[in-house]
Amino acid sequence: MNQDETALFPGPVRMTTGHDKIFLDWHKNAQSPNDTITVYFRPRQEHSRLSQLTFPANRGRAILNGLTDGTDYVLKLELTEKDGTVHTGPERFVRPGFVPGTGINYMHPEDYTFMPSGRSPASPSIVILPNGDYLASHDIYWGGAIQNLTHIFRSKDRGQSWHFDTALSPCFWGKLFMHSGMVFMLGNTTEYGAVLIRKSENFGQTWSKPVELMAGGNRDVGGPHKAPVPIVAHNDRLWCAFEHGSWSLGRHDALIASVPTDADLLDPKNWIISQKTTHSDKWEGALKAASFLEGNIVYDPLQNRLVNILRYHSTPEWGKAVMLEIDPDHPEAAPQFRKIFNFPGGMSKFTIRYDPVSQKFWSLVNPVTKGVPAQRNVLSLTVSPDLEQWQLVADIWNYADADDYSGQEWDMKIGFQYVDWQFDGDDIIFASRTAFNGAHNFHNANYLTFERIRDFRTIR
Repeated sequence: MNQDETALFPGPVRMTTGHDKIFLDWHKNAQSPNDTITVYFRPRQEHSRLSQLTFPANRGRAILNGLTDGTDYVLKLELTEKDGTVHTGPERFVRPGFVPGTGINYMHPEDYTFMPSGRSPASPSIVILPNGDYLASHDIYWGGAIQNLTHIFRSKDRGQSWHFDTALSPCFWGKLFMHSGMVFMLGNTTEYGAVLIRKSENFGQTWSKPVELMAGGNRDVGGPHKAPVPIVAHNDRLWCAFEHGSWSLGRHDALIASVPTDADLLDPKNWIISQKTTHSDKWEGALKAASFLEGNIVYDPLQNRLVNILRYHSTPEWGKAVMLEIDPDHPEAAPQFRKIFNFPGGMSKFTIRYDPVSQKFWSLVNPVTKGVPAQRNVLSLTVSPDLEQWQLVADIWNYADADDYSGQEWDMKIGFQYVDWQFDGDDIIFASRTAFNGAHNFHNANYLTFERIRDFRTIR
């Protein structure tokens, strides 16, 4: 679904939930103040008559109250134009109920509206615009689906409320970032697809056509892999980590993409892709059957070094990360292994950022507390003075005791994962790929949620 198609979409472009309620938005595409939107809804398992509520179409949003938490509802929207023309949207499923944080968007695991891309919000990204707005995005994922659609949402009140902004396709694993007064999106066409970049000169209202920076592949032969990881400015260049490989091949090699800060980011000739670094079981501290991916570029001003820190997959051991060092004067060179170190939550994707006020490094992680390496039902704030010694500061969300460990790891239903975050003055703001309130499982989430950690430096 591209931007123009979304503008005419006669259905919710955004939904989320709360206790006994559903929040839903539709696109404000009314041509007349007399156009109306009628919302039809009923419990999914009941064949009762549809309830209905009618709203002015140019209102753009509504709240359905008095619903039953934990019950699936079916709803559809009907746009009636001034001349009597009726446009009926598809049936959507939604389950009212509490979710931690502020819901940005919700997708029911059995809602096929956005297929063939998928039916689960994934790959959170968040950016603060110069005008104070927040943009947050997620792609739409499902294993075996095409996975090529991203939705972008905007908040004009510092994350208290959100509305749908636009859709980008093809776009998967996308990262929003600011540079030279413009918003950019760096992503892939699909899983292991070509690496693309596009820009917006009006803070995300409209977007350029994407430009290909690197050819794609697939699971069988390998291809570019990335996540919404940081884009870092250092030594007059922008730096971003990604990998090449696939889960099917059993490995992902680490690479670095970089471009001069004063160059046209949409000109592929300005980018340099480094040589690959392959994991070696001969590295000091290397774990058996291990692999790394989803690297973070971090500039360490305390030791004047540019490093790539990657999540480290291994069993039965976990809780490690891998540090590779980058030569900023030779961006084409392969990153060099430096060390493997203890890192809480190193089995899942994380983002590390340096705070010049505290002169420390901070991250939000998923620590393993129940002996299950894939556990993601705890989200914790962690801090380091040197990138190598990490201390857990506090749990932000902890639902470890509310989850299911009765069988395989896929029995777990709660996850706060792939968190992307930014410093916002004395606070940290973040967007989470959240599985809660009836998700398919902890991995295949049903929410994109927002939270603010206030006065994070004072938390003890």
